[in-house]
Amino acid sequence: MKKMPNQTSTNISEEVQPDSGREITAAIEQEDECADVVDVLQIRMGGKDFLLPVLNVEEVVRPIPLTPVPMAPDHLLGIGNIRGRIVCVVEPGKILDLPEPSAKDGEATRFVCLRHARMHVAIRVDAVPAIHCLIKDALPHAGAADADHAPGRVTVDGVDYDMLDIAALLHE
Repeated sequence: MKKMPNQTSTNISEEVQPDSGREITAAIEQEDECADVVDVLQIRMGGKDFLLPVLNVEEVVRPIPLTPVPMAPDHLLGIGNIRGRIVCVVEPGKILDLPEPSAKDGEATRFVCLRHARMHVAIRVDAVPAIHCLIKDALPHAGAADADHAPGRVTVDGVDYDMLDIAALLHE
């Protein structure tokens, strides 16, 4: 576990506005200006918090109605239209063997749309509580994902988080 010096956190209210992608876009632009710092999104799934590099995130939206896909794997919740694009929405908790979320989405539930080279994909998360700014050198190296799709653990403000490896999660 690595302790991060000089880290900052930004709490996101439970009522994330539909255009919260602006905050993420601003974080990406700010990250480009400072190569030694990386912004990570704190996401909650199945009662467990994970960190996800903001560079992997396109936008965060409130849940939308989904169309089920016949004979799809259990973790594919369905497809939906987000800003004119057909997006596959995945329940990562089923891949990570996390506790089942409630059948009904709560006020804090979000779809995190991911940057992916071959498909439009979003993950359903129970909440997006914060964005953290971390020192890049202290992050675990990519490609070292374990069986839980987590390339390592990071300590932020005295709390340990697993980093979520999107490439491993999406079977690349």
